[in-house]
Amino acid sequence: MKAHPVPIYAYVLLPLLISCFACPFPPPCQCSFRYPNALCVGLNLTSIPKIFPTPYGGWGVNFLDNRLRHIPANAFQGIKLQTLVLSENVIETVEDQAFSGSENSITDLEIVGNKLTSLPTAFGKLQNLQALSLSKNPLRDFDQEIMKNISKLLTYIDFGSRELRQWPTGLKYLTKLSMLVITNTSFDSLPGDAFSSFKASLQYLEINNTPLKTLHYSSMNKLYHLQELKLNGNTNLTAEAINDSTKPDGLPGLVQVTFQNNGLTTLPDVFQNASQLYSITVLDEPIVSLDDNLFTSNFSSEFQSLTMNNTKLSHVPKCVSKVNSITRLQITNSNISFIGKDDFYGMMNLLTLDLSANPIWNVSDDAFRKNNALKYLHFGNTRLQDIPRSIQNLKSPKYLSLSGCPIVCSCDNLGWIKNWKTRPENFQIDGKCNNVKTDLMDYIKNEIPKCTG
Repeated sequence: MKAHPVPIYAYVLLPLLISCFACPFPPPCQCSFRYPNALCVGLNLTSIPKIFPTPYGGWGVNFLDNRLRHIPANAFQGIKLQTLVLSENVIETVEDQAFSGSENSITDLEIVGNKLTSLPTAFGKLQNLQALSLSKNPLRDFDQEIMKNISKLLTYIDFGSRELRQWPTGLKYLTKLSMLVITNTSFDSLPGDAFSSFKASLQYLEINNTPLKTLHYSSMNKLYHLQELKLNGNTNLTAEAINDSTKPDGLPGLVQVTFQNNGLTTLPDVFQNASQLYSITVLDEPIVSLDDNLFTSNFSSEFQSLTMNNTKLSHVPKCVSKVNSITRLQITNSNISFIGKDDFYGMMNLLTLDLSANPIWNVSDDAFRKNNALKYLHFGNTRLQDIPRSIQNLKSPKYLSLSGCPIVCSCDNLGWIKNWKTRPENFQIDGKCNNVKTDLMDYIKNEIPKCTG
């Protein structure tokens, strides 16, 4: 068979195609051309490998968890970067021309967990930078000129180290900032104008593991567009200090709030006028009680989810019981021992109730009478020895978890189920009999019909 000659243009295009789709970094780095991106993660690299130039633009390059100490000039020459991850190395210096060739294309830079003591001048040349992650570097302050140079598009920054002993004044130039994460700083208070430069744009604020005692009176006031607030591990911060920081208007734009491991004994009143609030999450806080008026008449009709885990609550708070909009309530690993008839009296839309891992031993027979929407109940790992009769008060229950409970299966204890005429056919109970080796559902199906009286 006669061979066809290879067109001359194939010899011209082939090297170009190879260069377009060849990984610019040598093995063991790996590349994907879908985005495109290069992964050089956890390879014990001590320097940036030599790059094979590629016309393919918009690269995401990840050098996480190596031993890079110095980023030289032209380190990424030959590739057009969009995102660059240099986190968890030992970087001490970055030369002025380190990002040459990509100074107008880099939008995201992560350099968390290194040894930078000051912001490199090279950062100030990234004119289109949108996100900058600086946490866990021993930075003592932020160069104001560099911060001014990167302020045009920067919407996200995270920072923090024990060496940072005062609020970095360079943040005042970040007038478009929408997300701010502060972690492991040493200062114990915030200036009154800490957030003033970006009060019109800030939507997300997270403060982690700081010694903050006060946020300064009204420092968070006027954050009308703040949608999500997370406070975690700030063990010197009191509910009163948080309240003071939001006076007099509260945080009316809040959608989600998380408090974790701050040592709070009650929740701060930051929900005033929060008409769009959807969820509150409280984890590992020694909360004993909540103010009966925590949720006011101006409170959000959008509020659907309240999660409280590992608190010291001994009862369902009255301020919670009256919130009509909540569809999911979780109070787990706390000190609740009894469920009364009025504990959920105002929760007409409650769909899921999780009270697992509380020392609950009794549930009132009159509980849940007004909770017509309630379908899913979780009482796992409590001290209940029987199936609560109050589930008969529900219109259409679908699931009850009693897993890990010491349920005593006997006609005296569970025989009432035989006369529960409105029990839905598809209603499932998860758990085991503590006194006989059988599942609850099997016992109900096979033994309850034999009960007399």
